[in-house]
Amino acid sequence: MKIKKICIVSLILVMIPASLAFAHKVIIFVWVEGGMIYTESSFGSKRKAKGCVIKVINEKGVVIHTAKTDPKGNYSFKIPENIDSDLILKLEAGAGHLGQWKILKDELVSEPSEQDISTAMKKKENLEKKPSIFKIFTGILIIFLLAMALKFLKRKTS
Repeated sequence: MKIKKICIVSLILVMIPASLAFAHKVIIFVWVEGGMIYTESSFGSKRKAKGCVIKVINEKGVVIHTAKTDPKGNYSFKIPENIDSDLILKLEAGAGHLGQWKILKDELVSEPSEQDISTAMKKKENLEKKPSIFKIFTGILIIFLLAMALKFLKRKTS
């Protein structure tokens, strides 16, 4: 019975980090300028998302446009005509890596102001930041607490 509990707890503890390993961040950054839609795609570590599929979907779920990113993770295209809804750009970077960006219908017809562009650039920079010391410390603390809980369970079952 004791071995069974240890195996179950061990299996759970092993699976938590394994599931987190598949959760690599992929980012798609989109802006509208001069009748064009521009995209930049990368992984959280600023590694460019090369040759990844970008699908442009309207609110009804209809795919309007499909393309692949260039070697720098970029892609641009002309705003499709007769757009009557918001657009969602989905980046498929393989192995479950998905990112998306929503462009509101209003952005597709009006020129963005300099303030809109700077706000969007700040948002992009925040997404690409490396983890802070606080996040690293919190991760180490969680691992430590899980180890202590396992030790407590071992002692209690003995």
